[in-house]
Amino acid sequence: MEIEELKTIWQQYDLKLNNLEELNKKLVMQTLSKKPKSRLNLMRFQIIFVLMLLPIVLIIVLSHYFKIENIDWKFIIGCILTLSVVIYLSYYNFKNFMALKKINIGVDTIIETAKKVNEYKETIKNRRKYGWIPLPLIFTGVLLIACNAFTFDFKTILSMAGLFVFALVLWIIKYKNKSEKIEKLEKEILDLKEYEK
Repeated sequence: MEIEELKTIWQQYDLKLNNLEELNKKLVMQTLSKKPKSRLNLMRFQIIFVLMLLPIVLIIVLSHYFKIENIDWKFIIGCILTLSVVIYLSYYNFKNFMALKKINIGVDTIIETAKKVNEYKETIKNRRKYGWIPLPLIFTGVLLIACNAFTFDFKTILSMAGLFVFALVLWIIKYKNKSEKIEKLEKEILDLKEYEK
C-alpha cells in the first residue's frame, strides 16, 4: 500500500469516528435533557394548576356568604381586597408561566437556556421579598366577606391566628421548594453543556 492510500483510509476512519462521536453526544444530550424537560413541564403545570385552583376554591368557599343580606361595607371591601389579590396573583403566575414557556431545552443553546432560567430565578427572588403581602390581604378580605358568620371570641381569634401562621409557614416552605427546584433545573441544564455541539 502506498502512503496516499493509507492517508485516504485514515481520513475515512477519522471521519467515521467523528460522526460516531457526534452521534454519541447527541444521544447523551437527548437522554440527559429528559429530566430537566420533565422538571420544566411540572413547573409549568403547577403554575397553571394554581392559576385555576385559587379562584375556584375561593368561589366554592365563599359562595355561601354571597347573599343580599350580607352585603355591607365590610363585605364590599373584603370582595375588593380578595379580587385584587386574585388578579395580582393570576397576573404574576401568568407572567411566570410565560417566562417558563420561553425556556426551550434542546432548541436553544445551553447558555441561552441557562440565562433564561437565571432570569426566571431572579423574578422568583424579587417576588419573595414582597410575596408575603398578598397573604394578609387575602386573609383580611376573606375575613371581611365572612365576618357576619363569625362570633369573635377568644377561641375564634386564636383559630384564625393559627390558620394565618399555618398559611404563612406553608408559603415559606413553598418558596423554599420552588427555589430548590429552580437550582436543580439550572444545575441539570449546565451539566448538559459538555454535550452541546
